Amino acid sequence: MGSTNARSTNAGSTNDRASNDRPTGRPRTIDPDAVSLVALRLFDEQGFDAVSMDDVAAAAGVSRRSLFRLFPNKAALVWGGLDEFATRFGEALRARPTSESSSIALRAAYRIGATFPDDAVEVTRHRLRVIRANPSLEHVGAATVTALTDAIVRFVAERDGATPDDFAVSVRAHALAAAASAALTWWALHGDGRPEDAVDRALALLT
Repeated sequence: MGSTNARSTNAGSTNDRASNDRPTGRPRTIDPDAVSLVALRLFDEQGFDAVSMDDVAAAAGVSRRSLFRLFPNKAALVWGGLDEFATRFGEALRARPTSESSSIALRAAYRIGATFPDDAVEVTRHRLRVIRANPSLEHVGAATVTALTDAIVRFVAERDGATPDDFAVSVRAHALAAAASAALTWWALHGDGRPEDAVDRALALLT
């Protein structure tokens, strides 16, 4: 009888401890964009190599585990917005009227792709500045950039009635992609307006 009571008491104590160990209330929601902005500000101000993931977690007010769950490494914090740009650009390009020339359609699609939401403009500026200052980061986004350029080549070839390996098609497509990239980098370093305006000005020189 006493043994049974003891077991009951011990079980109750164990249950109490387990109950106390459980988090109370709703779990905290972490905004990846807010964390990226904190990280990119640090990278831009202090240098990419000088800032650790622990520094980012502390500055963003999140746990190290939560940070790594969202971003497996520092490079992922930098390149997080590239896929969104590529998606916006691709959808805009597919939506252009078939009557448009490849140059006009690409200029319009690039403007849409580079039109970042107001709350993403600052993080985009920091992102581009960090990439510009750290060329070693370029390989991380290389696959997406290559896929984007290949899509432009195919689009130009289709609109111009040529093949993707045509010399003129390849040169024009790569020139447009390079001009857009250069314009975004210039805007991040020197511009005080909108990124889409900088891209549009650059492509106007080539179209």
